[in-house]
Order: sequence, then structure tokens, then C-alpha cells
Amino acid sequence: MPKPQPSKFFLLFLVAVAVFGLALVPVLLFQPNLQGYMTPLRRPIVASSYTVICVLGIVAVFYPGKCRLMFQKPNAANDLSKPASNEMSLRGHHPDCEKFSANRITIGNSVFCASCSGLLIGAIAALVGIAAFSWGLLDFAVENLWGLALGEALMLVGLAQIKMGGYLKMAVNALFVVGSFVCLVMADLFGQSLPVDLFVLGLIVFLLWLRILLSEWNNDRICLKCGHCD
Repeated sequence: MPKPQPSKFFLLFLVAVAVFGLALVPVLLFQPNLQGYMTPLRRPIVASSYTVICVLGIVAVFYPGKCRLMFQKPNAANDLSKPASNEMSLRGHHPDCEKFSANRITIGNSVFCASCSGLLIGAIAALVGIAAFSWGLLDFAVENLWGLALGEALMLVGLAQIKMGGYLKMAVNALFVVGSFVCLVMADLFGQSLPVDLFVLGLIVFLLWLRILLSEWNNDRICLKCGHCD
């Protein structure tokens, strides 16, 4: 059976959920009843949880073995009667096809996935930032709601990376991760509430999953429109 594709309506619904969740963060920060959940373990819990997310993302960048299954023709992914030649070779985690050229960058003689490169750069920057946050070096940014808005905006722009290519795509993916870090830190410094921090962490995981889902949908759509492998 071919891999089912999510509908545009479902994807738009998920984007709306993401926007609503981000808009809900500043509302939660002004709820007095949530301030009673302050605990000295708040910052270690938040920092370690976010670190795990970043580390798992970095591991995924270096072990993209499942990408090959993703880029088989949707109508032939499980048809064992067809020859293995239907599977295209990969360059930079994407099929060696000009339709996917926007998804790659070239540095010297090496080809890299633009999205993964951006996510890797963003994750490394976020890990440095979360370490500084753990040591209390970012407390000067307390009560900066403009910083929270900036972080949320960067994450939303990151969802639109499927419409971009090359180094711009790489930069937007890096800013997506950095935006998640900024959003988490600003929410923590402003609210100092563990429930709000956990909500933001869950929201970050949701947006990361949505970003991956949008990329898979776009890649499948490109393959379906292309008859080169038929």
C-alpha cells in the first residue's frame, strides 16, 4: 500500500493549532495561579529536557537512514515486483534529481541537505544558549515579551521553509531552532512557572513534528508530480 499523504486541510488545521498554541503562551504567563508552581528544580528540568530535544535532533541529522524509504515513488514503495532501480540515489539526503536541487547546498566538492545543515547549526547554537541559561547568564532578559514574540515568529517562519531553497532554506531552519530556544528562555524568565515551561516544551516538540510533516508532504508532492522515475 502507498504511504498515505495528509490532506491540505489537515495540515492547515495543524498550522492553526500551532499558531493558537504560540498565541496562548503570553496569556498563560499572566495567569497568577500558575506562579505558585515555582520550584528550584524548574531550571534544571527545563534545560535538561530541551537539551535532550536538541541532541536527538543532532543524532537524526547524522543518521538519516530512513530518508531512502521516504523518497521512493509513493505508488511503488511497497511493490516488490518492480526492480530496485526505481529507488533513486541520494545526494544530501534527497534524490539525485534536479527537482530537489533547492533542498541541497554545495560546499566545495561536498553536497549537504540544506534543512539538516540549518537544523544542525541551530541546535549547536541552542545548546550553547541553554548552557548559559542553566548557569544563570541570561537573567538580564527577564520580562522581555518582545523577545518571546521574536522567538515565536522565527518558529512560524521555519514552517514556511518548504517554499525556500539553498542557503536561505538552511538559514531559516537554523533560525527555527534558535527561535524555539528564545521562546523557551523568555517564557521561563518572564513567568518562572514550571507548567508554562512544560507547555512551551511540548509546543516546541509539536512544531518540530509539524515542520517534519510539512517537509515530507512537500517531498512526496514533488515526487508525485514528477514522471522522471516512471
